Amino acid sequence: MTSTPYDHEDLLAFLVGYGVALGSGDLDALADGLAYPSVIVAAERSVMLPDAEAARAELGGMLAGYREQGLVAAVPEIKAVEQVGDALLWVDVRWSFKDENASEATADRMRYLLRRGRDTFELCVVVPVDE
Repeated sequence: MTSTPYDHEDLLAFLVGYGVALGSGDLDALADGLAYPSVIVAAERSVMLPDAEAARAELGGMLAGYREQGLVAAVPEIKAVEQVGDALLWVDVRWSFKDENASEATADRMRYLLRRGRDTFELCVVVPVDE
C-alpha cells in the first residue's frame, strides 16, 4: 500500500493561516482549524476538545497570554514531516512569535497530527515540545 504524497505548499498555507489566526487572536479561525474531537497532550495534562465551543474556551486563555506579552504575529517553520497514511501527517513546527516591531519575542515548538479534511488540513492532536 502506497500513500498519496502530501502537498508541501498546501501544508505551509494551512500553517500560515493558522499563524495569522494566532497572531490576530481569531478564535473562530483557530477553532475551524481543528478536527473534532481534538486532543492537546502536554506533560502535565491532556485536554479533550469535543467541539468548537470547548476549543474557543481553551484557546482563549492562550491568546490572552499572547496579547499580554505584546505578541502580534506567529510565523511557522516546518522542521519535519512524517506521513503516516493517506490522510495523516505528523508535523513538527517551530513557531516564532513576533512583537509589534516584527522581532522574535518568543518561540514554541509543537508537534501536530494533521488529517487532510475539508479541502485543507485539520489539527487532530497537539503536543507541545520542549526546545
